[in-house]
Amino acid sequence: MRAEKQFVIDQLKATIAAASAVIFTDYSGTSAEQMRVLRQALYERNGRYLVVKNRLFVRAAEAAGLEAELPGFAGQVGVAFSDEDASIPVLKALVDFHKEKETVGVLGGFVNQRSYTGAQLRALSMLPPKPVMRAQMLGMLQTGLRGLVTVLAGRLRGLLYVINAYIDKQGGVPAGEAPAGEPDSPAPDQQSEPPAEANASD
Repeated sequence: MRAEKQFVIDQLKATIAAASAVIFTDYSGTSAEQMRVLRQALYERNGRYLVVKNRLFVRAAEAAGLEAELPGFAGQVGVAFSDEDASIPVLKALVDFHKEKETVGVLGGFVNQRSYTGAQLRALSMLPPKPVMRAQMLGMLQTGLRGLVTVLAGRLRGLLYVINAYIDKQGGVPAGEAPAGEPDSPAPDQQSEPPAEANASD
């Protein structure tokens, strides 16, 4: 019997370690047919649902590095597991099932090894799935970048306008004025005449 318990703990530990979300629930009052429907709904969302002894679950969770406390449960507990990117869909399925059937209440759990209360998990269930959140964030970033480009382009146009206005105001180099550093050429009427030829009689 002890070896069987250890085998169950080892299996639970491996399942907990591989899951991105571990959610424990109160499944009391759930019929066999309701449990089948719930497990099918979770399976379609890459989730699993197991009913295990509370004591064994706590030991397996602690062995996997999670501090799981389930006060008030002396017997068994229902635990849902989900893979990466399936945490929100699995949470939503559990919350919706509880609203419809008034059973399988979410008590608490772990998402990405972080502890959450039942109320916090129910709030998380209202978030869109991770792929949708990624698409929304990408859309927000793209919108923000387009706005930034528009603002920068407007400011660049304004800067060019100021520069052009300054150049026009300076008027450039006055027409007809020799560039600095070059000597003035003598006027034609100021050029020296060649010396007169000496008289042959001199």
